[in-house]
Amino acid sequence: MLRRVLPFCLLAVSACSGATPLNEPDAATSDVANPQVNVTAAIASASLANDCPSVDGGSPGAARCAAIRPAGDGGAADEACGGYCRQTSLQITFTVTAVGGAPVDFVNPVTITAVRFLDSATGASLDALTPREPQRWEGAQYVAWDSTLRGFGETRASFKLSAPDWNRIGSGNTWSTYGRAYRLEVTVVVNGQTLVLRSGELMRAPEVVT
Repeated sequence: MLRRVLPFCLLAVSACSGATPLNEPDAATSDVANPQVNVTAAIASASLANDCPSVDGGSPGAARCAAIRPAGDGGAADEACGGYCRQTSLQITFTVTAVGGAPVDFVNPVTITAVRFLDSATGASLDALTPREPQRWEGAQYVAWDSTLRGFGETRASFKLSAPDWNRIGSGNTWSTYGRAYRLEVTVVVNGQTLVLRSGELMRAPEVVT
């Protein structure tokens, strides 16, 4: 058994603030399927906003849109909403290192099994979000990714997420969901290892062009 303390990042307009241990004693403990390979992961950043229509139709149902940010800044143009839409998203950094005489031709499939949207103050689960359209950073842009880690080193991955049900969370008053602290708890399975990642405090992105 390997026991790890995973670093986490503060969201939205803030930057990475260092390592924070998980509250659950066994949350960062996993059985290693391949003892010659060590895989760690950390939430690099996230954005809490809306669920925007995808070019390929990947987003479920009608998106809850707002005129907030141009597509070039991470949003997506949406004519039906009459403006732009900022996508709820998640970025995770995976790092693969060798243990002993690790093979060089191994592959590590990555599966996100759960994304829980939590109240930061109470730890209560407010919603379950669904990841889609995985991408990885290559060169100067994100490209489509098959959710597989190959070789050693770092992989910066990005996922679109379904949006929290802001209307329900705000009890009909969506404005009350701004200025409130949240967290994401993400369960990831990597080649037989189960990793539980928890973000720092997150805020809902403002619906303004910045």
